[in-house]
Amino acid sequence: MSLRFNRKKGSNEQAIGRSRGGLSSKIVGVCDAYGRLVDFVLVPGQAHELAPSLQLLARLPKAPAWALADMACDAVAFRSAAEAMGATPVVPSRKNAKEKKPCPGFIYRHRNLIERCWSRLKEWRAIATRYDKTATSYAAGIAIAATLDWFKSSR
Repeated sequence: MSLRFNRKKGSNEQAIGRSRGGLSSKIVGVCDAYGRLVDFVLVPGQAHELAPSLQLLARLPKAPAWALADMACDAVAFRSAAEAMGATPVVPSRKNAKEKKPCPGFIYRHRNLIERCWSRLKEWRAIATRYDKTATSYAAGIAIAATLDWFKSSR
């Protein structure tokens, strides 16, 4: 489990950003084939998911066979980074994409694993509502919840 997250100077230091709903944070994560959280990055609520996704992809110890992501990662940068590490990108194209890329449905249907991972982590009320003031303590809470999820799934 990794406790690394963005430590930029300035207002992003605590990974809190202003969006339409107020102050919020995002957790961008990587799951394994069993739907367990492997690594994550905290970003402010208004931040886009592409840059942290590229960062997480680069931090993987070995290349996965498939790199599943949602439409937010439908970018040349993500696809080329996944292909450079030896993974096949499985990202559906956006509606307004000029050049639609193929997305194998038999693999993309497994993307629900990460959604179920977020659901299990957000059963912890402190994770779902971010009770913690600092990004360090919030990341520690996420790491504890993810570790307990690993223990629960290994029975």
